[in-house]
Amino acid sequence: MIKKTNKPTSNISDGVAFLLRGAKKRRSMAVASAKMINSDIGISAKLVALK
Repeated sequence: MIKKTNKPTSNISDGVAFLLRGAKKRRSMAVASAKMINSDIGISAKLVALK
């Protein structure tokens, strides 16, 4: 019997989605680290992560 193939809901492959999740996590961790360092020094700057 022939199995029906599922159409992908997006054009992003699993590998690409995995890499994007990792990049998002690293970016948020870097922003959190920079905020912590700046608060230790006494600098209160607004940091915005680019998407």
